[in-house]
Amino acid sequence: MQSDNEKMLQEIVQNTEMGKNTLDEMMGLTRDQRLKNEMMRQKNEYRRLNQQAHTALAALGAQAEGQSAAAKMGVSMGIRSRTMLDKSTRNLATMLAEGSGQGVLNCKRAEKDYPTASPGAQQLNRELCDMQTHAEQTWREFV
Repeated sequence: MQSDNEKMLQEIVQNTEMGKNTLDEMMGLTRDQRLKNEMMRQKNEYRRLNQQAHTALAALGAQAEGQSAAAKMGVSMGIRSRTMLDKSTRNLATMLAEGSGQGVLNCKRAEKDYPTASPGAQQLNRELCDMQTHAEQTWREFV
């Protein structure tokens, strides 16, 4: 059975993979260089946090369980359907703000669901939550 520590780290891995994969997919949809630059900056932050979670899981002797193929496909289909007719900066930024908001909610849930996670896992979760809170505000500036 997984400990709260391992469960929280798995949540962080999935949350950061969702962010990275979403930004990868959406980067090719815009010609707005300022938006692309911000996407790349945030993708690098997701990558950094993802690597830290992977390292912590490995230290526990656990294997990271990333996003399932079905989850990746669902995100991809959602992005395609919502951008088919509108690839404007405003629409993309709105979608990204919504995604960041969902990421914040996922962090808050993990905080409540895994109260006995290690201080390191809790700190990493807070860092991810803070990053996504800031990201949501940043995306709103593009709307």
